[in-house]
Amino acid sequence: MVKARTTSFMALTLGAVLLAACAGSGSPSPSASSAASGSAAPSASIIPAPTSLITPGQLVDCVDIEYPPLEYFPSSDVTDPNAAIGFDVEAAKAAAAKLGLQITIRNTGFDALIGDLTTGGRCDIVWSGLFISDDRTAVADVVPYMKTGHVVMVPVGNPKGIHTAMDLCGKTISIQTGGLVETVSAQASTDCTDAGKQAINIQGHAKVADEFQEIVLGRVDAVWETQEAVADWMTRNPNQYEVAFVASQDKTYGIYYTKGKTDIGDAFAAALRALKDDGTLPGLATKYNLDPATLDAIQ
Repeated sequence: MVKARTTSFMALTLGAVLLAACAGSGSPSPSASSAASGSAAPSASIIPAPTSLITPGQLVDCVDIEYPPLEYFPSSDVTDPNAAIGFDVEAAKAAAAKLGLQITIRNTGFDALIGDLTTGGRCDIVWSGLFISDDRTAVADVVPYMKTGHVVMVPVGNPKGIHTAMDLCGKTISIQTGGLVETVSAQASTDCTDAGKQAINIQGHAKVADEFQEIVLGRVDAVWETQEAVADWMTRNPNQYEVAFVASQDKTYGIYYTKGKTDIGDAFAAALRALKDDGTLPGLATKYNLDPATLDAIQ
């Protein structure tokens, strides 16, 4: 479906540490071109807008705003979802402007994202760092936009000697529930018991921040999370953590939309291509210490 990734996660992590543009209090400010509900009208449409939106001319994007560098609030005192920053939300605003749409960002819990789209009727798209998976594409359609993967992070020095998934047997890890990492870590635990070893003690959390806090408190031996979230965490907490091993780099993030609404899929596929070609998306990737080569997922 997508081209192979051309650069390694370790190079991406090193670049994130060196650039550190989104570290600590130096978080990027919202894009000047961001359009929010109630804001000034976006620029004239360049690509035909979809016609099957919940409200004509209005795009509602469900986002779990707690996942830097893809979607997060710039400071603790900001709670307006439309003021969120990060690659996903700023790219969504750029795509909406390209389509001549007003956009509203709707803050939604991770576990509710697909349900709010498919059965709740609360959003037109979900652009929120979701892997493309068989379970999700069974109930929603998707447009790919970024190559990604997941890694296992440990304290610096790797004191427990974790280098493969089998090294996690009998150890404790933290994950975010409701996603692909939950599935693959559970399978890794089954592989442990099938090999006559102890199962992995998997501590699941609804919020990524809580998942990372577990390793800060010393309650887990490792964190199993997406490479973007780990790279951002390591940038914000330099010289404290390292990647024990790369679990996978063959995943892809996608923009989900209601099954059968091909006009939405076609419009966003065209907008992504245009925003990649004109440098908007590569620029946002660089701004948030992401590798622009991951955008080769755009078809």
